[in-house]
Formats: sequence, C-alpha cells, structure tokens
Amino acid sequence: MSHTEVPTNTSTMLFDAKGDDDQISPVSSHTPSQAQQATQSPAPAQPNTKDFNHPNLAALDDLQVLPKILREGILFVASGPALLLQAAKPGASQVSNSNLTTELTTAFHATITYIACLVFGTREEKAALLGRIRLGQPPLLTSQGLTRPDADSQLWLVATLYATATDFYQRIYGTVDYPTAEAGFAEFSTVLRHLTPTVLAQGSWPSSRNQFWKYWDEQVEGLRVSDEAQRFAAELPSRANELPGGVGYMKPFLRSLTIEMLPEKVREGYGLQSTAGTRTMYSTTIGLLKPCYPVLPKTWRSSPVKYYLEELRNQINA
Repeated sequence: MSHTEVPTNTSTMLFDAKGDDDQISPVSSHTPSQAQQATQSPAPAQPNTKDFNHPNLAALDDLQVLPKILREGILFVASGPALLLQAAKPGASQVSNSNLTTELTTAFHATITYIACLVFGTREEKAALLGRIRLGQPPLLTSQGLTRPDADSQLWLVATLYATATDFYQRIYGTVDYPTAEAGFAEFSTVLRHLTPTVLAQGSWPSSRNQFWKYWDEQVEGLRVSDEAQRFAAELPSRANELPGGVGYMKPFLRSLTIEMLPEKVREGYGLQSTAGTRTMYSTTIGLLKPCYPVLPKTWRSSPVKYYLEELRNQINA
C-alpha cells in the first residue's frame, strides 16, 4: 500500500499507522518520495514562529484548505477521542478543586469556537475576538474562570483537535495529497499564531508537519489513564447532548467510533474493548457516511460551525 492510500474497510486507528503502511496523510510524519515530489506543487512555506506576537488579520483572508475541512460539522464526532486523549495526559487537571470534565470541555469548546471565528468570521468579528483576548477577557472562558494553565496542556489540547479533525475528515472524504496536507498544516499554524498566548504558548507549536507527528508519537507513548481520567470518561457520554446541530443524531454511534479511533494503549487504559460488535458498528457507520454525508446540503453540514459562531457573537456583543 502506498503512503496515500486508505483502505476502505479499515477500522484501525489512523494515528497508529506508520512506516510503509502509513494511513495518516494529511497528518503523516512521512514525506513523499522524490518521484512523488517531482510531480507535486511545492509545499507552502511554514509560518515564522518569531512573528507569533504580531498577528495580521490579512493573513487570514487567504485560507484555502482549512475552511474546506473545518466547515464539516461531522468532525465534531471526533470530539470524544480528542477529549479522552486530553484526559489521559499526565497532570491533565491543573486547576485545584476543579472538575476535569468541566475544565476540559470548556477549554476545548472555547478553542474550537475561536478557531471557527478566525476561519469563518467576518473581519469585524475576528478583530473583536482578538481584542478581547489581548485584554485578558477571552469569551467563553472568563465566566468560568478557566484556562489551560500550562504550555504543555495548551499544546496537547490543540494537537488533539488538529489530529482528530484531519483524521476523521479523511475517514469520510478519503486521503488528501501531500501538498494539500502541507497547506492545511500551514494554514492551521497561521490561525494559531493569532491565538497566542491565550490558546497556545508562544513557540510551542511544531514548525512542520513532520515535527508535529514526532511530537504526537512521543505524547501518545507517555499517556496514562488515571482514576480521574476514568471518571471523566464515565461522565463524557452525558455531554453528547451538547453537540451542536445534527451532530447530536450521531449519539448512538459515538461509542463505537470513539473506541475504534483511539490508540490501542489508550483504549485499553480506559477499559474499552474493540470487539466484533464495535468494529461492525464502526464500519457500517463510516460506510454509510462516506457516500451520504458529502451530498447533504452545505448549509446543513456547516450548521455546527454556525452554532459556535453565533454563540461567540452573543458573548462578544453582550
């Protein structure tokens, strides 16, 4: 199998696929062969991390790849795996006497909303959001008094968002090519540059996709499911009702999708099992989504993103 092929019947975790059987382009740590590179357009330059404190809204006007990916509301189905990966990071709960479920879901919700605003919002909405952030009044966080208090937690939150979103997108739409993958990463980095340091500490985001996946592999290897993470996992299904728009209709399938998307060691740490039943449910769900979801009206597919944007508008205008 080539590095850009994804088997149509796989239910294995794309994050684990490495080497010659790589299944995670556009999120692969591998680069194409010289022969492939010769036939592909040059990848865009990576963002200059020294400029992270000097965001320019004009840089957000030229996003080409990221909007096509992030507009798909179905990506919110991958929130479960992302949150479980966050909870499994040692020291996940850094706020004394905090509830890990509230802490993680609030920070994750806010981060998704900020990114959605910078990708899809108007110039005025982007400026208003960034103005609030620079004043130390980030919407959706100040009322709870919650932030991810350390650079490692901030980085891991954003990393799980990027990895699970690009992974699940490919499970529905198929693998994208190398130049598109590189462009998507560069655009995501551009968005993050505007959210420093509230969402991401300066200089912490990997400078290339290759470096990102090296970081990812190291982090996954160090994940440990604590008792607190177990309690978080037990509470998480009750939060499925908070999923926006039509994503809530996926609730009966979320458990199987989450189980089959998690890396094996994390899945086992949570006491979850990949069984014939979960694999069948996963394969059936993905098999139905692949032909049916892309032909749904764009207005319906993008309704979850619009939900988050409207929530942010209400906060900013309050």
